[in-house]
Amino acid sequence: MFKANKVYITLFCFQILIAGSLHAQVNETEILTLFTTPQERDLINKNRYKKQAIKAQVVATENEEPEEEKKIEQQEILLSVRLAGVTISQSGQNIAWLNGKAFENGSKLDDGSRVFISSKVKTLVQIKTPDGKYHSVTTGETIDISYFKRIEG
Repeated sequence: MFKANKVYITLFCFQILIAGSLHAQVNETEILTLFTTPQERDLINKNRYKKQAIKAQVVATENEEPEEEKKIEQQEILLSVRLAGVTISQSGQNIAWLNGKAFENGSKLDDGSRVFISSKVKTLVQIKTPDGKYHSVTTGETIDISYFKRIEG
């Protein structure tokens, strides 16, 4: 019985060697069609192990001049918001008291951020900044919000 297992193991190993050698006989031109230039291969390797974002570079023809990248001027906006309380109304708009001022649901702050008040399960006040992100604040809490805004001009 032990000799039979030894024979099967030997045959199995032999089949693996044959399959591996057949697989290794791939035509070199087939491999070269996958990656046409060494530069593209380098880019693929860099992206595979990337530690920072790498952008593909387009080689300009002799007649073309490379376009300059347009830089978007942005300014960091720092917003400090303190929610003193929320007034829930049965007949009208709910009101959030932010930084000592009353804001209705959907109204804008001075920087263009919007205030949203929800009172379905638990009263929730959210500030939506112009960059599209929502920031939740609870009664008595002060939050510092930082976002970038485009500078027109």
